Amino acid sequence: MQSVCLPVLRSTVQRLQQHFYNLSRVEWQVEMDKAPVTSRPSPFRAKPQGGWQGAKHQATVARVVTLLQAHEERPIRLSELCRNAGISERTLRSIFKEVFGMGPNRYLHVRRLHLVRAALSIANANIESVSDIALRFGFSDSGRMASDYHALFGEYPSQTLMRMLP
Repeated sequence: MQSVCLPVLRSTVQRLQQHFYNLSRVEWQVEMDKAPVTSRPSPFRAKPQGGWQGAKHQATVARVVTLLQAHEERPIRLSELCRNAGISERTLRSIFKEVFGMGPNRYLHVRRLHLVRAALSIANANIESVSDIALRFGFSDSGRMASDYHALFGEYPSQTLMRMLP
């Protein structure tokens, strides 16, 4: 399943990057602010589910994603997500497996990698380092983060950051 999802995910990220790559930091923020929560760039899109159970799961996912977006610049624990969504960890795991095809921990990890990529693409390499940005999004081991980043995006974080140099 992961090998099938990865090319689709890469393609989606590349299309989003094409759109946001040339925007200035202010334009990027304006663009993000006016986009509805459900259409903002996200590592994954939820699969539509049918019936009342599907609607309930979609509502739970929407609450969790909204919470994640409200706290993008700090790591958030699974227990905090469960508490704020009003569900058990087991229920959250089940819903994420059903909706996204992966558990919430993996989703959070990939989401943070996407946030790092977005931050690197607008950062000034003369002011911020990859390590600074990685720490901002909760990655304490920048070597491990760089390896995961490369596996997901096909380039190292330093390459993304260097593209922004004049």
